[in-house]
Amino acid sequence: MRGGYRGIPKPKLPPHLKRVHVNARIQKWMLDELKKQGEVGIVLEYILEKKAGFKYQSEIQNKN
Repeated sequence: MRGGYRGIPKPKLPPHLKRVHVNARIQKWMLDELKKQGEVGIVLEYILEKKAGFKYQSEIQNKN
């Protein structure tokens, strides 16, 4: 038997819980500090939500 997926696949997340990739240029020392605190994406999410005043939205509002 070679490679391939073994096990039960993870259930798909609802659209409002999916994360998107964002490219941002920050200074190296800032990135080092974020890495010391944990996973960069989760730390940034915490900072934006708790300290910068962003509110969690349960539904995505599309403007088409």
